Amino acid sequence: MLAEDDYLIRIGRLSYLVTYLEWQILGDLPHITGLPAELELRKLAGMTTGRLAQTFQSKKILQQVADSATVDWLRRSGELLERTARDRNAVLHARPATIEGKQMLYRWHPDGSQVFAVDGAWLDAAEQRLKAAIAELSRSRVATM
Repeated sequence: MLAEDDYLIRIGRLSYLVTYLEWQILGDLPHITGLPAELELRKLAGMTTGRLAQTFQSKKILQQVADSATVDWLRRSGELLERTARDRNAVLHARPATIEGKQMLYRWHPDGSQVFAVDGAWLDAAEQRLKAAIAELSRSRVATM
């Protein structure tokens, strides 16, 4: 038995929001002056959400950026991507389960740090976090187009 279509659509929407947030950041980088070579789009394109988060928060990389507003934006982008990576990984590393008679994803991390059903309430909260992150970065763009 598969999960209901409405549930699967919500999983798809969440996945799309993750990639939207990633591209919101990556797409701005070519329009920002004074960035180090480590932040060239071609070097970042294949990275996971978590790896992008680490890169944008790297002290070694941030020390190479002269503009303080850009440093703040990169650091905050990394923080938001780090939080997003946890939600992304919770979904992508979950497994189907039957809970209260319905098929849904169930996240069980072997170390016990994450054990929960990816139910409607969890999806609501994750989607709100992503939409808030997207809105925050939209308001704080430093790219000049």
